[in-house]
Amino acid sequence: MIQLIIVTDGFSHFEKAVNEYIKRLNKLKIIKIKSEKSTEKNRIISEETKSIKQILEKEKWYNIYLDITWESLSSLEFHNTIEKLFLHNPKINIIIWGSYWVDDKILSPLINKKLSLSKMTFPHSMSLLIILEQIYRIENIKKNTWYHH
Repeated sequence: MIQLIIVTDGFSHFEKAVNEYIKRLNKLKIIKIKSEKSTEKNRIISEETKSIKQILEKEKWYNIYLDITWESLSSLEFHNTIEKLFLHNPKINIIIWGSYWVDDKILSPLINKKLSLSKMTFPHSMSLLIILEQIYRIENIKKNTWYHH
């Protein structure tokens, strides 16, 4: 099972597409953490980090943190990585952080792998849509049915 944890106010711009992928991916859960409303950046980082940490500490999952500065994978490499992880970790979290990142000192001990979707910066709701598409692609690769021509 894959669980996506996203700090967001919503994804209304991409809601139709996001909901379509959710419908197609039956072994997927999305946990939305409401973006912290504050004018103080450090408070936002602290509260959003605390919210993510509480979720990660509930159960022993393999935790992948999406971050622009880390390793990028092709779709096939991402598929291979996830399939290898599933051999030993049937539960995988993929975390999409908030607008001001997170406190790495607090979350790093809980993170198993850091990946980048791209060197480009995307809105969080678009990152959610991209990762959903890649998870859907993985499912189709496993079934040997290519949905994209």
